[in-house]
Amino acid sequence: MLNVYIVRHGQTDTNKTASFNGSGTNLPLNDTGVKQVEALRDSFDIRKMDYVYASPLIRAQQTAEILTKGQREIIYDDRLIELNYGNWDGKSSAELHALYPQVFDDLGYFTENYVDYCTGESYQHLAARLTDFWQELVDKHIDESIALIFHGTASRSLVQNVLQSPEISKIGEMQNAGVTNISVDDNSKKSFLRYYNRVAPCDFFIQ
Repeated sequence: MLNVYIVRHGQTDTNKTASFNGSGTNLPLNDTGVKQVEALRDSFDIRKMDYVYASPLIRAQQTAEILTKGQREIIYDDRLIELNYGNWDGKSSAELHALYPQVFDDLGYFTENYVDYCTGESYQHLAARLTDFWQELVDKHIDESIALIFHGTASRSLVQNVLQSPEISKIGEMQNAGVTNISVDDNSKKSFLRYYNRVAPCDFFIQ
């Protein structure tokens, strides 16, 4: 059984101010974010991972480096970068919600038609690059444990498509430094959600 552990990066200042934190806001972790990841490291033993993949954006790089402490090679893959919100990247979610209520769902996330009002990357494009990454991952790795360290919306999209949920709005966003575990049967390639959005301190049941 392949076990994939999806880890969201720690907090950045745009997370703290509830602004949209896409690939255009390449900010480092703030002090809270560093502490979140350090707390996760104490509960989540990265040494049990056979491979560690991460987004090359600074916040994901820092998260991966804090977790691994040089004990695992980090493989960076551009397909794991966050959704590009275009000219809305870094802007306040409250301000955009007031201006464009029609592009927000009940949980306060952008709906798929948000690109009709800005220059951002579509959810369809995000899903396509993540699906390509996932297919390559499950074809390459069998009966191993893999950590993927990346982003909030990107992880929602990956979980949505791996579990074949009809709408991304059905998938909530993980907290900063949260962990989700998906297992994949090596023969059938069927995927199973073991847990979603666990944060430290916690027993993460790493296999």
